[in-house]
Amino acid sequence: MSRTEAGLEPARIAILSAAVADGIAAGEVVDRPAAVVKELVENAIDAGASRIQVAIEAAGQRLIEVVDDGMGMPPVDLPLAFRRHATSKIRSLEDLRTIRTLGFRGEALASIAAVARVEAVSRPRDGGEGHRVLVEGGEQVAAGPAGSPVGTRVSVSRLFFNTPARLKFLKQPATETAVIVRLVGELALAHTSVGIALDIDGRRVLETPGNGDRRVAFAAVYDAPTAAAMLTVDEGMVSGLISPPALHRASREHVVILMNGRRIHHRNLAFAVEQAYRGLREPDRFPLAVLDVCVDPAEVDVNVHPTKREVRFRNEGAIFAAVERACYRALRQSPIYELQPATGGPLLELRETAPTLTLSQGREIDDPEGRVIDDPRLPPLEYIGQLLRGYLVAEAPRAVVLVDQHAAHERVLFDRIVRRLEQRQPSSQLLLIPHVLDVTPGQVAAFQEHEAWLQTLGFEGERFGPHTIRVRAAPADMPEGRVERVLDLLLTDLLGERTPDRRLRETAALLACHSAVRFGDTMTPESARQLLSSLALTEEPISCPHGRPTTVILPDDQLRRLFKRP
Repeated sequence: MSRTEAGLEPARIAILSAAVADGIAAGEVVDRPAAVVKELVENAIDAGASRIQVAIEAAGQRLIEVVDDGMGMPPVDLPLAFRRHATSKIRSLEDLRTIRTLGFRGEALASIAAVARVEAVSRPRDGGEGHRVLVEGGEQVAAGPAGSPVGTRVSVSRLFFNTPARLKFLKQPATETAVIVRLVGELALAHTSVGIALDIDGRRVLETPGNGDRRVAFAAVYDAPTAAAMLTVDEGMVSGLISPPALHRASREHVVILMNGRRIHHRNLAFAVEQAYRGLREPDRFPLAVLDVCVDPAEVDVNVHPTKREVRFRNEGAIFAAVERACYRALRQSPIYELQPATGGPLLELRETAPTLTLSQGREIDDPEGRVIDDPRLPPLEYIGQLLRGYLVAEAPRAVVLVDQHAAHERVLFDRIVRRLEQRQPSSQLLLIPHVLDVTPGQVAAFQEHEAWLQTLGFEGERFGPHTIRVRAAPADMPEGRVERVLDLLLTDLLGERTPDRRLRETAALLACHSAVRFGDTMTPESARQLLSSLALTEEPISCPHGRPTTVILPDDQLRRLFKRP
C-alpha cells in the first residue's frame, strides 16, 4: 500500500541521524551473536595475536569476551576504533585490490557498539600504559587509563538491548551456541599458528595449541581418530585435509573452504570438492574438508558482501579445476578396507587402512581396452570360489580377499560406461524382439527431445503410439530383462531441469547398477576370474559408484592373531 493510499503526506528526503545510520549498518554486519564473535576474533588475528581466548555466556546475549596478546592499541587509537570506517589496514582504494587482512572496512567495532554495551581495554606491545573505553548504544560513556597486559580485551554485553526486534529473530540458545562453536572451530582450522580457546558458560569446549599443524587443530575441533584418517592435500595453490571416502557426514557444513586464510562460502568450490568424490560416496552423504586456496589478492574481490563471507574470483573456472584436481589426486592415496580386530574384543570390524605398497607396488598391467595401468590399487588376486552366492573369495599375497560381486561389477561397468560416454562411442545390441514400453506424455516428450543422448547410451527406439515407445536396441552390457525398467528411470530423470551432459556420471552409475551381476547370482569360475582381473584395472577398485566398499582384505597377520598362531 502506498503512502497516499494510507492517507499519509508525501515524505521529504532527509539525511538520517548518525544513530539511525549506525543501526542500519550494524544490521548488515551484526545479525546474531556469532557475527560478533567472528568480527572480534578476526580483529585479534589481524593484530598478530598468538593466543586468543573467547568466552561466551548465555549464548552471547549476556557476554561475549575476546582476549588476545596481539600488538594492542595506544590510548589515542582506542576511541577511534569505535568510529565508523576508522581502520589501520587500508589507506586507499588501491589497498583494497591487494588486501591480505581479514578485516579492512573499519565497521566491526562501530556496528557492534551501536547495538550493545562494549568495553575495550588495550595496551600496546611497544610500551606505554593500558587504556579503557566504554561505549553503549554507539555513545562513548567512559574512557581512561586502566591496568592491562599487552594486547586487547573486548567485552560485549547487553547485545541488541536497543533493537528488541532483532532479539525476536534469534534462535534457541542451544542453536546460537552451536553456531558460535562451529564458527570458532573454522577460524581455528584456518589459522593454525594461533592458539584459540573457547569457553561456553565457564566450560572449555575447544582449544588449539597454535603450533601451525592443521591436523592437530583438526583433532581439537573434531577428534583424534577423525584427524588421523584425513588425507593430506598439497597441490599447487590448494592445501589442507580431506576425508577418505568412507568418512562422511549428513550435511555439507563440514566442507570448509578458505581463501588466503579467509573462511568463505562459495558454492562452486564446495561443489568442486564433491565432484572429486564422484562414484566414491553414498548418496546424500558429504565429505569433511578444510582447504586453503592461495590466490593472488589482485585476482579476487573480497569486498562484495557485507560480512565478507563471499568473494568473486577473476578466473573462477581455473580455481574450480585446481580444487577438484587437488582433491582427486589426494583421493588416489585413499585407504583400502581391511578387517581388523575390534577394540576390546575378538570380533572383527571394517576399517580403512593405508594401501600396503608391498602388495602392489611396481606392477604394470595391460588393459584389454589398450590402456597401461601403472601400479594398480589392488594386489594380484587368485580366485578361490564363491561364498553365499554374493561374495567372491580370492587369495592375495599374505592376505585373504572378499569381494562383493555386485559392487565390483558395478565399478567395472561404471568406468567402462563413463569412458564410452565421454568419447561418444555407444555400445548397443539389437533386441531379438523389440520391447514396447508404456510411458507418460512427459516421458514421450523427453524421449523425443533427448533421442540423440539416449542413442549415445545405447538405446534406440521410436514413438509407437501416444503413450508407448518401441525399443529396438539397448546397451550391450545390460541384461534384456532390465531394459524397460532402466529406460523408464532414465526418461523420468530427463524430465528434470539439468541437461543430459550434466548428469553423465549419475547416468553411468544407473546403467552400471542395473547391468551388473546381482547379489545372489551364481558365477562361473571363468566369469569370476574375469571380474577380479577387470576390477584391478579400474581407477577406484575399492568402492562402487555409490560409495559402498567392493573389497575387504584380511591380512595374514590378522588371521594368525585371531587363531592365536605365532
